[in-house]
Amino acid sequence: MRPYLAIISDSFHSALASRVLWAAFLAIWVLLASLAPIGIKEDYTTSFRWFDVYNGTRMKALLAQGIVDPKSQDKAIGRIAKAMPEEMQRQLRRVGEGDEVRIRLTLLTHALNDLIESDANRGNQSVADTADADSDEATQSDWYDSEAWKDTVRLRELRELDETPDDELSDSLLRRRSRLRLEAALPGVFESRSSRSVLLTYAGLEFPTDFQIDRVQFETLFNQFVIPILVNWLLGLVLVFLGVLVTASIVPDMLQTGSLHLLLSKPISRSALLVAKFIGGCAFVLLCVTQLVFGLYLIAAFRLGVWNTRILWCIPVAVVIFAVFYSVSVLAGLKWRSAIISIAAAGALAAVCVVVGVIGGVVDARVVAPDRIVGMTTAGDDLFAVTGGSGLVQMDTSEEVWSPLIEGEAGSNDRVLQPTTLDADHVMTARIRNGRFNPFGSGSLDLIVLSRGDDWSPQPSLRLPTATERLVSIDRDAVVAINTADLLITSRDSILDAIGEEASEDATGEESGSDDGTADSTAKSVPRIDNSVGAWLKALVTMQGGATESFVSILPRDVVMSPPTRVSRIRGERALILLTGDRMQRIEPVGNDMMSTWETSTRANLQRESDRASHVIASSSRWVVVARGDLPLKIYDAVTLQFAGQWDRDAKRSFVSGTPLELIAISENCFLLRTSSGHCDVIEVVRGDEQLSTLVSTTSQELSDATADDDVQNAGADSNLSDQAMTIRTLERLPVDEIESVHWRPDVSVSSGGRLYVAHDVDRLTVFSMSVTPRDEQSISVGANFSDIEISKLRSVSPVGSVWRWVDRYVVGGLELFTPQVLQLGDTTAAMVSGNDSLVIGAGESGAAEVIRYQILWPLVSCGIFIAVILLISCMYFSRSDY
Repeated sequence: MRPYLAIISDSFHSALASRVLWAAFLAIWVLLASLAPIGIKEDYTTSFRWFDVYNGTRMKALLAQGIVDPKSQDKAIGRIAKAMPEEMQRQLRRVGEGDEVRIRLTLLTHALNDLIESDANRGNQSVADTADADSDEATQSDWYDSEAWKDTVRLRELRELDETPDDELSDSLLRRRSRLRLEAALPGVFESRSSRSVLLTYAGLEFPTDFQIDRVQFETLFNQFVIPILVNWLLGLVLVFLGVLVTASIVPDMLQTGSLHLLLSKPISRSALLVAKFIGGCAFVLLCVTQLVFGLYLIAAFRLGVWNTRILWCIPVAVVIFAVFYSVSVLAGLKWRSAIISIAAAGALAAVCVVVGVIGGVVDARVVAPDRIVGMTTAGDDLFAVTGGSGLVQMDTSEEVWSPLIEGEAGSNDRVLQPTTLDADHVMTARIRNGRFNPFGSGSLDLIVLSRGDDWSPQPSLRLPTATERLVSIDRDAVVAINTADLLITSRDSILDAIGEEASEDATGEESGSDDGTADSTAKSVPRIDNSVGAWLKALVTMQGGATESFVSILPRDVVMSPPTRVSRIRGERALILLTGDRMQRIEPVGNDMMSTWETSTRANLQRESDRASHVIASSSRWVVVARGDLPLKIYDAVTLQFAGQWDRDAKRSFVSGTPLELIAISENCFLLRTSSGHCDVIEVVRGDEQLSTLVSTTSQELSDATADDDVQNAGADSNLSDQAMTIRTLERLPVDEIESVHWRPDVSVSSGGRLYVAHDVDRLTVFSMSVTPRDEQSISVGANFSDIEISKLRSVSPVGSVWRWVDRYVVGGLELFTPQVLQLGDTTAAMVSGNDSLVIGAGESGAAEVIRYQILWPLVSCGIFIAVILLISCMYFSRSDY
């Protein structure tokens, strides 16, 4: 063993003698020294950025209404619009008069930030100065009036700040209060933001940029984007290149006559000698990488507050990247005995890896992604799906192909709504032009109906409310359109009349049908009643996402939809669970007429959480389950919305990985949970233990206090519910990986059974039959299942792909198989550092978010096999060559 260690040490000393190495050391020390002053500063979120605006069109319409509507000029929105700069007021007046005026978001947010500054400065004035200011005409510095803001829905944080005297608030809190006042006056306009944000600083000075996010977002950005970029480029490109440059001469120098004969005179084999030299070169890079990564870890910990020891996993990954290129350099050095050729060979391999990686990325984005199934529904035995290329396809079961109904294309800016079943013969959707990144899109938005009698040909129907994001069938006579600021309803008969069809009295829906078969026998025409704010001016109402001629607003007046919004329908009941911001409420129609007034029957405040992932919600007749990011799954009573229990974070992660993307209720207690990891699990709400009962009792009291503080009480709350604390157990995992979308079709003849359609591996389809048998709850012990479930596979379809899909599978796949996946090691690093196996980008309803699943093991296996094969070839060549 000692001779081999001597050779490794000799290689290491040879590398240390290189001037390039010491230049690299100096560059690393200078880089770390330049990064050391970077820090973060946490403060209240006080100003607006253009990316805070979720609905710019609605904001422009609301401000225009405040300018031109006499009834709004004394309200909050009117006072804000009047305080705008004169040029902005002139443009908003043109908007209110019906002109097409483009106002950049940056100009609007800058104007709002000026109002924040003026209001905060007013709060710093003395009482005497304030009294003098009140005697003047309304100017930009006195746009706020407490009476005008009484009609707005204010968060508890704003009410607490309004009740606090100005002299007790810091400058940051004064600005925070002003921002919250603007948000209250402009409901449904801004993205939900954390109350505190972090700002980057350098040597105590704030960065002069618009970089402002909360701590959780900062840590996610650092772990899943910054660190992989450092590994791919700083470690994977710069240090690897320098490492190859320094170590390329080790093998050629060894092959010199005097050196080689001296080494071979020792009791070692040629293969072991070569491997020892290879390890010596890697040891040199290990020293450089360790200095850089450990220095970055210390900076992240002490300066940024990111104490993440998983950052140190970058060290072995960077050494593996170097070993891939160095193995080729060693083989070239054996063959041609030239350091220059060794460097050129390693550079050629790097070029090949980059080219193959780029080709794979382009083909995946242009060929594979547009075919990916992101949402499904059924009508009878026919299956319809939305693709990643913003197309709508139908499964032709006879030929096992997806037949296009609405053509999609790669990189399309359009957005197709997830199809919704109207009845067994009709399916609804909509295509929003240029709506992928803009909820309003461009042009008019028509409901598209596909009818069995017309061979499923898309037909335009009613005019949809602007910025519609989802369609939900309620009972079998009504359809709700959910947009960025409202819930609007129309009748099934109105939809069919618009395409020239008469409603069939015996038509039954699969998802929209009522479980008890009850429905109003007489068809109702939708009255042209508009409950939206500002209904006096149709153009502005349309811009705000308000009602159209055939849709009626059912959103209770005391409810403000703060994006993102989640709506869950309770199957078999005329009720919706609405989750907006951190408030959940159950809304129901007053009486039997769903087209008239809806009101809130009960509501509950959710605890404010640091995780900024989107909520996922599902409701049965008994439970409401809410999932969010890496947080515990929360369970609420479906009637009272009282907190009933949770699935602990650690217990959840031991069974389910990834970010929750979709929840579907399949029975009273059982739900389907699909995550970003590509798996789907059947979970069940069960009784917890005594410790959990204590937790539920405490949390219920906290939530009740928060709810009472919002002047709303939970109707009919069960005081003994904490004695029946609930949690969640996993029943079974579907035997399918890489799941893209799922659709549950309940069997109307069976109370808890149906078919589950699973789209996986881009566009493959597997159909399962599922039945849930409830047990006698009186005899069930703590933690035991309430139900027995049976899952059987009915069929699996592998659609015939296009020629380009064949090229992707066999040509590009073959290139990636025989090429070391060096670029994909960034995914491995991101997974190791973040502790997650996937990344979810964006929010929205199911299917709207983009999911990136990290390739964790395959890049390491690919690089390991490549290194082993090249070293084996090098050892065989070295052993059989005469030097």
